[in-house]
Amino acid sequence: MKITFLGQAGLFIETRHGSILCDPWFNPAYFASWFPFPSNEEVDREKLSRPTYLYVSHMHHDHFDPQFLSEHVWKEATVLLPDYPLDLLERRLRELGFTKFIYTKNAQAVEVDGLRFMIMAMAAPIDGPLGDSSLMVDDGETRVLDQNDSRPIDLDLLNSFGPFDAHFVQFSGAIWYPMVYQFPEKMMQALGRKKRENEMARALRYIREIGASFVVPSAGPPCFLDDHLFSFNDFDRDPVNTFPDQTVFIEYMQANGSISSAPAAHHRRAKGSVAARAGRYPGLAARLVRATNGDRRPDGGRHQWARPDRLRRAADRA
Repeated sequence: MKITFLGQAGLFIETRHGSILCDPWFNPAYFASWFPFPSNEEVDREKLSRPTYLYVSHMHHDHFDPQFLSEHVWKEATVLLPDYPLDLLERRLRELGFTKFIYTKNAQAVEVDGLRFMIMAMAAPIDGPLGDSSLMVDDGETRVLDQNDSRPIDLDLLNSFGPFDAHFVQFSGAIWYPMVYQFPEKMMQALGRKKRENEMARALRYIREIGASFVVPSAGPPCFLDDHLFSFNDFDRDPVNTFPDQTVFIEYMQANGSISSAPAAHHRRAKGSVAARAGRYPGLAARLVRATNGDRRPDGGRHQWARPDRLRRAADRA
């Protein structure tokens, strides 16, 4: 199995039984206020154009890019459809020209031509009116969990598909809480500190419960380029900043005895192999880490992160 990271939560999973294109996002969204940064325009779109299967986790436009799907993905792809109570996602995909669908049942595995899939669809109020979902893929040798933004509740049911070799998980969201509220300064700091800790602690709980061999922190954080928002970038590891980046989260995992850093992008196991490639997008690149049941690296796990001056130059180029 080979997994190519496309930026944000996008994945291209290649197996000997077919390929799965997951949440590809290339075009600006929300009145061009959201866009992939640094640009993922160097990704080979032609390679992505003829997937066997298409998976769109939910309809937020950093996961569902109708322009890209319309212009670059062939309509012979079979859509792996989450089991949502409303058919909004199916209707939008049909409008784009897709006609082949596998109607999954929530948390029930389905086998198709050598691949086994399971999708957990979340439709509780906390998931919003558009829902959210996680995808599990098994090619007979390697099992992968693409959790992206979702927050599955029944982890025993999720783990019934495992054990997993790789786990893609969100650790840093893009919600403007508490900054957009007029709280007193001390309360604002306390709420920011609590939110930062809670979002990383939640991701860590998922990682521990699922116990995958590799963990890829992804699907965030946002990167702020406007002058009046630039201070929200987590350059100084401010404990009240609600947008921690991958390096901060990896250090958090190490401090809590969960992982050590994996120096190589390829790890072979007795039952198969999995490769994850982050590409050349430092602001979006997922870090591949190896679960070790509590062991830490002797060197303390030092990681590189973007300096403000480098980010400024990248923003100017964008």
